[in-house]
Amino acid sequence: MSQNIALLIGNTQYDSMSTLGCCKNDVEQMHELLSGTQKFSQIVDFVDQPVSSVKDRIRKLAEENDECDEIFLFFTGHGLSNSDDFFMCFQGFKETSPNTTGLSRSEAFELLRLFNSDLSVVVIDACEAGRNLIKTDTPPLARAIKSGFTNFVQIASCTEAQFSLAGEEISAFSDEFIKACLQKTNGPVYYSDVESALRDAFLNNPNQTPHFIRQGTAQEKFCDDANRLSGFRNVYLVTGDTAGIDGKELKPTKDSFAAAKSVIEGIEDQVPSKDEAQSFVDSMFEATVAMANLTPEVSEFFETRIVKYDNFDNVQNKRSVINLLNRRGGSDRFVESNVERTKRRTPFGALTIGAWSALAGPDEYDETFSLYNRCDLKSVHVGIYFEPKFMALSRLFSEVVFLPRLTECLMLTCNSIEPRTGWGTFQEYEGSKSWEWTSHKWTADKPEAAKGFGSSPIDYVREYVLSFSESSE
Repeated sequence: MSQNIALLIGNTQYDSMSTLGCCKNDVEQMHELLSGTQKFSQIVDFVDQPVSSVKDRIRKLAEENDECDEIFLFFTGHGLSNSDDFFMCFQGFKETSPNTTGLSRSEAFELLRLFNSDLSVVVIDACEAGRNLIKTDTPPLARAIKSGFTNFVQIASCTEAQFSLAGEEISAFSDEFIKACLQKTNGPVYYSDVESALRDAFLNNPNQTPHFIRQGTAQEKFCDDANRLSGFRNVYLVTGDTAGIDGKELKPTKDSFAAAKSVIEGIEDQVPSKDEAQSFVDSMFEATVAMANLTPEVSEFFETRIVKYDNFDNVQNKRSVINLLNRRGGSDRFVESNVERTKRRTPFGALTIGAWSALAGPDEYDETFSLYNRCDLKSVHVGIYFEPKFMALSRLFSEVVFLPRLTECLMLTCNSIEPRTGWGTFQEYEGSKSWEWTSHKWTADKPEAAKGFGSSPIDYVREYVLSFSESSE
């Protein structure tokens, strides 16, 4: 028999992140809301449960239910985005091992696909949750279409660059999501109605913007009949002087200034002193140098040369770094960027401007990308050159860039090959360098953070040397 299943995940306790007591109530209120729809045959709550247990239970549910009209997944808790994926954080979450201590969105999708449902809905109330399904200019639904979802809805509490605000009783977004579902009092409630109500709810809030992805017809229903929600609506919403939904005021969760102070204090707890931030960067620099130590079998082929800079002038492929900064957003300007466009000079000076325009078409421009270290931390850019001892070898270059932010440090790593151009010269990498990046809170454990911010330079060198033996086979 076909049915609808809801999976509600909430995490309040964290070993190395702030406690989120409201997330338990997020799950409880969401449970009551979904029960009111009279649509879901199973609503399963996971509050402060290990991620392995959650995944095992979801797999078992999929095995027990051959047919499913709708699978609904709700997550509330801490979230983190890096260059690979978005991760839902569980109690023991570590940024150095996010795939085993958290639930990535990619893996969550894999679990949802096990249900073979006609409609898959994902609602995430967490920081950095609003990430497109792919990282290119291709429309973000392309991956969802290819990945086996018939109809798909994702509603995230904020963009990839924003915080999702918590509360004393209930998270700000979870509260607004519930209110959005209760706005209509008659007729069916469509997920597109919920989206519209959420857009309006956060319209004047520049710090939190809900993010939506949908593949379908816009006819996907959250509830067949809004009258079914009247009992829950009467409990959740209270009558007031200011008109809200059908003349009712939405129940406030707490005083506005108290809410603002709570958010400010939460951010303040994550901001280090300048000395603490410098100590973190220095530790990561030392870890980088340690990872470049030549092992005996590799020292036969290369010598190392390390350079470090207090600015970003020598960073390769600044365009990619600037794109990352723009995606992450934020209120600080610890690192600023600039893109200068210069019109290319017209060749063939004898031609008039009009004649050249007719021949060449639209104007072309050269772009110059600049990055500025405004916070004055030292050693923010590290380069490790592996100088070859044999003419048959190219020079290898490992690059690490630290981008300080108010509450985090972005760490970018990249390895590249620089071919020989002569007996003692090499060509710097000129392609579109692809950076691996991770974000770490300033309060993160330094040895743990050092383990997980990119591939080891010495491993890259070793693989390069071994490639010669493989090519001879």
